[in-house]
Amino acid sequence: MDFEREIIKIFQSTQNSYKYYWWYSILNLVKEKKKVLELDEIAIQMIVFSWYPVNYFKISLGKQDQISKHIIDLKNNFEELKDDIKEHDLLSFLKRNKENSVVSEILKKLVRYVPYRFIRPWFNETISMKDGLVNSQIIALQSSRNHLTPYFIDINKNEIILNPKWFEWIYSNMKLIETFTLFELFKYVEKNNPYVTNISLKLFKPQSRKLSEPTKLWKNFIEIKGQSNNSIFENKPLLAIQKLAIDHYLPWSLVTHDKLWNLHPIEQEANSSKSNKIADDKYLLDYTNLQFKFIHHISSLNPKYLEDYYTLFTISKMDLLGISNTRFSELLSTKITIETELASNLGYFTKWSYLNHH
Repeated sequence: MDFEREIIKIFQSTQNSYKYYWWYSILNLVKEKKKVLELDEIAIQMIVFSWYPVNYFKISLGKQDQISKHIIDLKNNFEELKDDIKEHDLLSFLKRNKENSVVSEILKKLVRYVPYRFIRPWFNETISMKDGLVNSQIIALQSSRNHLTPYFIDINKNEIILNPKWFEWIYSNMKLIETFTLFELFKYVEKNNPYVTNISLKLFKPQSRKLSEPTKLWKNFIEIKGQSNNSIFENKPLLAIQKLAIDHYLPWSLVTHDKLWNLHPIEQEANSSKSNKIADDKYLLDYTNLQFKFIHHISSLNPKYLEDYYTLFTISKMDLLGISNTRFSELLSTKITIETELASNLGYFTKWSYLNHH
């Protein structure tokens, strides 16, 4: 059997994300050498894999997509499920609470059609059939096809049994199949999010970020100019910051970079409270003014640090240092305002204010 061709067949005209997440979850369980998979454990894995794209990065999985709806329902029902929960914690929460009425209802919905729709390409008889009849038709015919299909559905035990030949193929080509699946998912997500950048970084929990260089630069600025410059949100001298945190003015989950024009020093506690929300625009002018002073400070340390700014504004290094504070503020504010509008459309909270949280 030409497995590659068979698997391409599945993703040919995909209108929803469930097929990718279903298959990717199966791959993940096969890594543990499992040949019989409970439908619930696959569904739980699907939720874990799609949690960060939907909740943390606010990505759309398509207008008709049900996974997003279920994930948002889950988050709204359980306060302890934060946008940036660790995947391991989410997995054990779902396993622990799968008898809970909200969780079990979502798991039930996730597996009502997906196991059948995924193998439907092997059952041509169902092509023009009414949706409600497809499941029973596949159950009736699957015994005659189980040498071809990736798995057999056992409706009494609520599990799937992997076809031994498929299992061997998956297990021995895991890396390749995973890469192919993620690439197909990436193309699907990109198509549904035309204005979102760095999609490939937004399919999973972010890696830990390295802010040692920016921290060093801001500490140097604070040492020399920290008394006469205030922190943006707390409005107190930078020198008075007790526990320094470097904040992404526009959340990292939106921009997925650590460029200097988007970073500034604040109290750790303000940073935690802001999380991946966007600051109210009343802070914008103070922010751009502080950034203006910062670029003139770092240009004297090493002009290479200015690269983030002149590539952002598409001007030369000389021009960057020659523009007035007002012009610099206009350029940076415009960039931040455009990103904020996009963020608002994606569902980010864009009116965060430090005082509201005190």
